[in-house]
Order: sequence, then structure tokens, then C-alpha cells
Amino acid sequence: MAILVGIDEAGYGPILGPLVVSASAFQLPDAHLKTPMWDLLNKSTCKKRNKKCGRLVIDDSKKLKSSKSKYELLQRGVLAFQMAQRNEKPAAAMGVLLDSLGVDCIDQLDHYLWYKDSVIDKQLKYDQDDIIMAASAVKENMIEQDMSLIYLQSRPMLVEKYNQRVATAKNKAKVLFSLVSQHIHALYKMYGRKENNLQFIIDKLGGRTQYRGLLQTLFPTLSMKILTEDKTLSSYELSNREYKMRIHFAVKGDDKYLPIALASMTSKYVRELFMEALNEYFVQHAPEIRPTAGYYQDGTRFLEELEGQVDPAIIPKNKLVRIQ
Repeated sequence: MAILVGIDEAGYGPILGPLVVSASAFQLPDAHLKTPMWDLLNKSTCKKRNKKCGRLVIDDSKKLKSSKSKYELLQRGVLAFQMAQRNEKPAAAMGVLLDSLGVDCIDQLDHYLWYKDSVIDKQLKYDQDDIIMAASAVKENMIEQDMSLIYLQSRPMLVEKYNQRVATAKNKAKVLFSLVSQHIHALYKMYGRKENNLQFIIDKLGGRTQYRGLLQTLFPTLSMKILTEDKTLSSYELSNREYKMRIHFAVKGDDKYLPIALASMTSKYVRELFMEALNEYFVQHAPEIRPTAGYYQDGTRFLEELEGQVDPAIIPKNKLVRIQ
């Protein structure tokens, strides 16, 4: 059996809100690695939305938009897969969701005016019966294919910690990789033995083609074999006598591999919930301000409007605005 892991981020470019990196891991027969997972799970999932079909839309999070809300399709996919994994009803509140995704920054929320009184109890709005039916369908589909989802976790890094890390590393790409490496380490410890055929597929980080130095620093006791390094794919095998894994960095991985797409959706969904909480707080204190997604141009506009309506002295910039 193989363990196929997809890792992806949301929020690398914005100046507001958290950077989020998530991972999904599936256990499946080795022979299935040669078949696109959308084909294996075509009874319950698809890449493009079809109004006549109730299947889960799993795709690069940047492509998923809904007329009802910014994250309706993200939420449906993440909650249904999570329910299929955990066999529990979907979370009713954001705090429960974050806990179920293994989020490790919950104890930092009280440091943020816009999170401390809203995030934990924030109610999630969705059709529970629809989520339950979608989860049942994808779980049955996975059982038919001798597959299971064994890991779905998210690592948001809030702005204050992000700024501290970037100031130290002098490079935000290194901060991103530090979050990626948390998932790699966790899954390596759980499933790294040779009999598990552990494979990581990660969306390429910027234009980088060489990752050997980063991986050797991350796993200094493992031997490394470079399988390929080019513009589209960089692959490595790390091993010792008992453990082995392969790590692949692929261009547009979230368009090619369902585990990366699910990780992308999870990261985007978590980030959207944090941004919604931030916007609700500031709109409450400055009703004329327009909400923002946090990207540079609109984030700058938001900050300018904020300074005109809220006393800047009460807004800790190191917790609100990211170092660029």
C-alpha cells in the first residue's frame, strides 16, 4: 500500500490575514498511483462544477467560486472529506473545525482584537444533510477503490508570528517551507517505514527547481537520491535502512493531483474564515469600510480607509499587516 500526500498553501501573497499550509494524505494500493485520483473517485468527485450532479467539486481553490458565497464549494469539499475520514458530523463552529484540523495557533487568538471574541464561536453555515450525503458517497467510493483518507490537517501562521519569522529568516519562502516541513515531518514519523511507500506531492514553491538543500537540512540523517530536477518536476528519494520516502515538487500540482487540490481547498477555506472574522470586526467598528481579501492593492485600500475611520493608535500593525 502507498501513502500519497498532497500539500499546498493559501495566502502567500496577501498583506493581511494568515498564511495557511494544509496537507491531505490517502492510503491506496500502489497500482492506483498511476491513475488520476479524480478517475478513481469519479462517482463522488469531479473537477468542474455540474449543476446536474451532486458530486464534490475538488480542484485548485483559486478556480472555485460560487454565486452564494466565496467559499461554499471549498466548505462542501473540505467538510465532506473530513466527515468521510473521521466518521463524525461536520463541525458546527469554527473553533471545532480548527481543532479537528489540528490547528496549533488557537492559543494565539486572544492576542488579536478581531479574532479573540469571534473565531472560536463563529458558526459555520451549510446544509448539513447535503454534507452528510456527499461524505457518504465519497466514503463508499473510497471503500470501493480500497482507499482511505488518513490525514487532513492545516497549519495557519498568524500575522505576528509570520512577521517574526520573516524578520529572522529574511526570506518569506523559507517561512512558507517551514510550514510545509511540519506536515512532512508529521507524516514521515507516522508512515515513513519502507513498507508504506510514502510519497509527497507538493505544489512548486515559486520558480525554484532545486530543493535538495532544504530537504537535506530537514532530514540530515537520511541519504538523498535526486530523481529529477527540471522546470516542471523536482523529485527526491530520502532513505535509511528502515525508512524511505519520495518527495515531488510539481508545477501546477493542484491541477494535476487531487490530494494537492484538497489541501489547496482546505488552506483557502481556513484562510477565508479568518478573513471573514477580520472583516466583520472592522466593519462593525467602521461601518463604511469595504471588506477585503487582503491582497496588496485592495489590502492597501482597506488600511487607508481604516486609518480614516479608526484611531490608528489602537491597531497593532505588527498583528495586522505583514512584512513584505
